[in-house]
Amino acid sequence: MRLLCCLLLLLTGTGFATDLAPAKFSTSLVKPWGYKSSELHEQGLLVQFTRALMKEAQLPFNNVMRPYPRVIKEIKSGTADFAVMFASPKAEQIAVDLGQVVTIKVVAVANAGEPVIDDISKLKGKRVGVIRGAAYGPDIDDNPDIERISFNDTAQGIQMLLLERIDVMVASNYSINHALQELYLEPERITPIYHLATRYGNLYWSRASNQMEQAKRLQQALSRLREQGVLDNIFAIDAALAKQH
Repeated sequence: MRLLCCLLLLLTGTGFATDLAPAKFSTSLVKPWGYKSSELHEQGLLVQFTRALMKEAQLPFNNVMRPYPRVIKEIKSGTADFAVMFASPKAEQIAVDLGQVVTIKVVAVANAGEPVIDDISKLKGKRVGVIRGAAYGPDIDDNPDIERISFNDTAQGIQMLLLERIDVMVASNYSINHALQELYLEPERITPIYHLATRYGNLYWSRASNQMEQAKRLQQALSRLREQGVLDNIFAIDAALAKQH
């Protein structure tokens, strides 16, 4: 009996929620946020974040990786309880915002030595590389003064840039940072020349989910990870890309 009481006290002290259902996460299936290694191990910044968050919250969880439009659908339907999504009024229509996770900057980069520009009009006549199917806003998507050239992923775009097949590449700072690492290239090979937009990736709880206790724990755990500097460590990025205004 004494052993049983000590065990119960130990479990209570750790706060591990053995009586709660696993939190169901849906993670965007795109580098560097979520992807599988050649051995089919789950990797990516949001995979690391989810593991750290659930460890801090001491909650069981299941994670699936989906294309981002599918993540949104699963949160809307309640098939998934939690996901990191771009902060927006549309996101808040289908989910409750539990707090900011990461700041993402959409930037235009060129080969090293190219000057910084202060207006999108300075891209007139340039060959601008964009990820196939991505939307960057009217300054890029609907700009008649630039030649848009599509590529499959950011790593391919950087290679095209270095080979001077394009003049400028547009992508998120995190995608660029990951692609440089993947290609074993020094960040100094390219330079950010223009900041198009800043977006925020927030942790959301589906309005169709009944996991209220899990949501409370995750919101508190997210706050602690931020205070402890864990988020800064997970989402560390090359200084030149991080400081682009």
